[in-house]
Amino acid sequence: MAVYYVTISLLTGFGYFIPGKKQGQKQNAGYLAFAFLLFSFLTSFRYAIGFDYFSYRNIYHMVIPWSFQDIFLYHRSEPCYYLVCKLFSLTGCPFPVFLTFINLFLMAAAMHFISRNSKIPWVSVYLYLTLQFLAYNMNLIRQSIAAAFFLMAYPYLKARKLLPYTVLIVFGGLFHNSLWFVWPLYFVLPKKHSRLCLGFLLGAACLIYVFFDPIFHFVAPVLPVRYASYQGSYFWNANGFEYVLPPAVYCLLIYLFRNRIADKRRTIYLNSALYQLLINLFITRHFILERFAIYPFVFSLLAIPEIIDSYRQETRACSSNMPHKKTGTLTYRRVLFLFLLFGLAWFLFAAAEGFHRVYPYVSLLDKSLSQPDAPPSIY
Repeated sequence: MAVYYVTISLLTGFGYFIPGKKQGQKQNAGYLAFAFLLFSFLTSFRYAIGFDYFSYRNIYHMVIPWSFQDIFLYHRSEPCYYLVCKLFSLTGCPFPVFLTFINLFLMAAAMHFISRNSKIPWVSVYLYLTLQFLAYNMNLIRQSIAAAFFLMAYPYLKARKLLPYTVLIVFGGLFHNSLWFVWPLYFVLPKKHSRLCLGFLLGAACLIYVFFDPIFHFVAPVLPVRYASYQGSYFWNANGFEYVLPPAVYCLLIYLFRNRIADKRRTIYLNSALYQLLINLFITRHFILERFAIYPFVFSLLAIPEIIDSYRQETRACSSNMPHKKTGTLTYRRVLFLFLLFGLAWFLFAAAEGFHRVYPYVSLLDKSLSQPDAPPSIY
């Protein structure tokens, strides 16, 4: 676990004392480059951690003798990951090298998303680690690639450009079909909910929660085979309600600080917090449904820094115009500490529960240790 704590300390210290103080483009770019290299190293130098580590290694070796026609024959709905595996296998590179290139892509997509959209990039990087996005990348590789395409589609969602948004969602869904299910976020995230509409939404969610199994049984015939086969399998088990607590706290915090978010983004961030909470509620029925929460939850990387930044700007304005004026009980540092503590609490909970089987960290240097038994794969 030491490697995680050292990483959190380094990123927090460098973030606060270097770009956090100067806030220049050059400082932020340097910090994000450092985070990119550090995260890429951690995710690529690992061994046997992540529930699906061995499943993905087996896939890479499995496609070596395949032809491209075989890929489209066996995986016609999600061919892209297998095509990438095949292309890399043709170069003769081993699985760890292939994994490194995948992680470089994932980290580049994340850092670009943060660089272009975050008010305080170092806070977003801190949250990327503590809120389990990095752990997600080390487990569910195909879906992490799909999530990277969702990050790339965000500017078009925000600018209301349906065609390029749809193209990215469709292409990303060829790595993991789950991305296709969240295509409607383009329409529902920017929509302001009246109290009546919100009540209807919550009521519908309660009904679906209660009658989820018969509803799923009814729609299963039209779902991709992989999703239809989850019913009755290992992945149909339920998580405890304690897993809903961190998402609930996040949703509550975003709601309480909603007036600190700019109007043009407030609805998107509020709705995304609500939807990720509702999806996480359903993991108390079947934990496999958690995979859909990752998409709306990515906006936490932007919402929290924007809230913190509003207090920082207020503090600076008061310091320059009225040096002796108090800014109130909630100051920039107190709000910053609140959200850093929230992120740390989420990380500690995830580490204690063994989220995505990436805790503790195991590196390639530990490869000589006995290989752990791999649980059923959800790749």
